[in-house]
Amino acid sequence: MKYHFNKAAFNGSIALLFILSILWSCGNGPTGEEEETDITFSFENAAIVIPSPADVQLLPGGRFESRYQGNIKYVQYQQEHYGTFMLEAFASRQYAPGKLLERMWDGEYAGKWLDAATRTAVNTGDDTLLAVVDQFARSLLEHQQNDGYLGIKLPTDRELDAWEKEWDNWNLWNALNGLLTHYELRGVKESLEGASAIGNWIISNYGPLTRSNDRFLKGEIIEAFTNVVVIGQLVRLFSHTGNQETLEFVRQTIEFYPPIQQMLSTGEPYLIHPYMLSAVLGGVVAYARETEDREMLLTVEQVWDVMAESHLFPTGSLGESENLSDDPIRDVPDGQLQETCATTEWIFLNTSLFEITGRSKYIEALEKTFYNSLLAAQSTDGMKWCYWTPLRYSKDWFHGPTRCCFWSGPRGIARIPQLIYATRENIIYVNMFESSSATLSVGGDQVQVIQHSEFPEKGRSALTLNIPQGWEGTLRARVPDWTTEYQLSLNGSQVAGQSNVEGYLDIQLQESGMQEVLIEFDIPLILEPLTSEGYVICRGPEVLSIDIRDNIDTWLGRDDLISIPSEISFKETESFEPYAWPGPQKADISRRRYRVEVEDARTDEPRSVIMTPYADAGNEGAAFRTVFPLAEK
Repeated sequence: MKYHFNKAAFNGSIALLFILSILWSCGNGPTGEEEETDITFSFENAAIVIPSPADVQLLPGGRFESRYQGNIKYVQYQQEHYGTFMLEAFASRQYAPGKLLERMWDGEYAGKWLDAATRTAVNTGDDTLLAVVDQFARSLLEHQQNDGYLGIKLPTDRELDAWEKEWDNWNLWNALNGLLTHYELRGVKESLEGASAIGNWIISNYGPLTRSNDRFLKGEIIEAFTNVVVIGQLVRLFSHTGNQETLEFVRQTIEFYPPIQQMLSTGEPYLIHPYMLSAVLGGVVAYARETEDREMLLTVEQVWDVMAESHLFPTGSLGESENLSDDPIRDVPDGQLQETCATTEWIFLNTSLFEITGRSKYIEALEKTFYNSLLAAQSTDGMKWCYWTPLRYSKDWFHGPTRCCFWSGPRGIARIPQLIYATRENIIYVNMFESSSATLSVGGDQVQVIQHSEFPEKGRSALTLNIPQGWEGTLRARVPDWTTEYQLSLNGSQVAGQSNVEGYLDIQLQESGMQEVLIEFDIPLILEPLTSEGYVICRGPEVLSIDIRDNIDTWLGRDDLISIPSEISFKETESFEPYAWPGPQKADISRRRYRVEVEDARTDEPRSVIMTPYADAGNEGAAFRTVFPLAEK
């Protein structure tokens, strides 16, 4: 027997639970907005624990495993080919004629690499890579000055422009990030001491902050966002050191920095580079968590809602030409869309919000980003990255002028294993349907989980849990917002899953030994609008594209040629023979393909095209297209 789930009924039960919580608040205590927040949210009760990278491993056959393996190779390649370059940036800042703008960002790569490589090494348990990571951290700290400074020294033999001077704290931000990750996952106290010294240097050089035009808050370019991004890492540092001066500096920044105050007063995002915006919001979120400021957290969530509603592409990233604007997002042919750095920082912001609130909408956003924009920016073998990832025509593997996305993208991939599961007290969260194994610390015991998933090919995932003697708890399985039918079974018998306001179904685990949980759901085709420009076809969380390798007789250049009917259907191509696209790589026979009926202005009858996941489209130099107008009825 199976427990049959109806999404409409589930949503109704969530609404009912929320209404009952409000009624309980009105009838059992003081009324008012503040007290309502007390009832519906508690930092202590909502906090989620994300497992260590060492605790979750991807298994072969899943969507992410091959990309993750490619990322491992790429991280090793970066160190082998650019390890000396990353460290020499701190030893001497060198310039070449006409390339000054390349050099101001050289200090960010070491911290980014250390973050991605530490997570990857701990996940794999590779002793060789672990030794390389530890040595790299030591080598980086050798360049730290006695006063704590670990940036790139500015040249003194000529007058500097604003761009050169304004990226100093940006490099310190990245160094902090890498060193703190290394300390948290490797326990090396020297890395924490180095990070603490950086924090002290920032505070002594810029603090205290007393007004909005203080030097730290009034940059000459990008409105000082290149300074203020550091607040999230300063809060992270405070969580390890307890140095109140660090937290006080962050408080002052939030109080006096006009863009933050504007967002906190309006609940609207400050329209700037989305990479920097997500980082600053992540810092405000970290401060709200540390100080348990519910109002501040709620306002950031409102800002997030606007970003997700008005600025997020259906593929899960943000920005055109490294910016947000009041204009509707659009499908720009070969456009400068979805910078990979912005994609990864959006991942980090959503991770932080999920850790604090446990709300499934942040996992929904992460799923959308992972399955689409992040994988689309990475080459199939993991060895190349896009700076921009357009929605149509062609991918341009990144070649400068800076190298930021070469080092940002791997950080996003490195976090995937950690987000498949989470825990809270005696609750195990299943956030994503990905083949994996995990050892999770839950309620003082360790529960082993193995997940064999057929997703995203099929809506089916089987979990085996090894429950220790005497342990009782809850398996909290996410109900995706895109599914309409959802079924659960426990050891082959019907289970009465209980819905909750976080977007999950709970089933109680009360017997020790091996427990089998089967999750089944449909993966419908969904039309999602891209403002007024057209629609994308989504299969569950995955956006689909037309790739010329599968449709050699399809003209992708005319906007009025192919259109999508309001009622769409497809069938999987079971024996589809891919067109052998000429080039150095073989045609990807593992790439999934779906035959979808569309309207073609050249014919009176519907015709079928082959669509493939956006994350796989456009490789091997092929043209592709993702957004189409809706057919007239």
